[in-house]
Amino acid sequence: MNRKYLDDLARIVTKAGVLLLENGAEVYRVEETMYRLCEYFGCSTIDSYATPSLIMISFTLDGELSHNIKRIKERRINLEKVDMVNDLSRKTVSEKLSLDELGKGLNEIEERKPYPVSYILFGSFISCGGFALAFGGGIREIISASLISLVVRVMIIFMSRMNINDFFRDLFGAFTLTAIGMIVGRMGLANGDLVIGSTIMLLVPGLAITNAIRDSINGDTNSSMIRFMEAVFVAIAIGLGSGIAYFFIRSIL
Repeated sequence: MNRKYLDDLARIVTKAGVLLLENGAEVYRVEETMYRLCEYFGCSTIDSYATPSLIMISFTLDGELSHNIKRIKERRINLEKVDMVNDLSRKTVSEKLSLDELGKGLNEIEERKPYPVSYILFGSFISCGGFALAFGGGIREIISASLISLVVRVMIIFMSRMNINDFFRDLFGAFTLTAIGMIVGRMGLANGDLVIGSTIMLLVPGLAITNAIRDSINGDTNSSMIRFMEAVFVAIAIGLGSGIAYFFIRSIL
């Protein structure tokens, strides 16, 4: 078997796993996708392994061993790309796509632009207003939570572009929304506690917790513990930021 073909196969299969993991997929989905693709291209003795920060693939094709390792340095939430990679992997098997066609499809998914900032802000606006409504708030709480969510989301996007650590983004986000929420409450404009509770949902690591549970159920203990600890640190950042804001605003108002 041509060595270049083996290297390309390892690289393209790994790329599929990287796109899944970088955009919020579960570890079992990453490993299964890489395994199925290798199996489709006629490989044997396939071993795929993934953690939230590392991907490895090893396989044998026509008696030759090939493998690849990739470090995951950045992760985000983009379930559209996860769905697109899933569809492409199924299409590869069902429509008998070639390795070049698979690689081209993955490149197109990788180069796909993320959602516009306006979409993200609109989602934050609607979701936090919805939480305020669900928590029993009135029109003032809904409007307050929605507007504060815009301020926090803009700040988080700005800090992300400055490559500021996730921990500090969540900390300053929690500080900001708690401080504004308390000011709104002290001014009598709305129920401050309800506004803070609604807006803080913007920072809660729901997907990380869900993936940690699913990885644990599937026996991926290492990945489960890593994701769980990520969620714990986010919770610490939220609690610390809210606590600092509470004592700061309380001391001046």
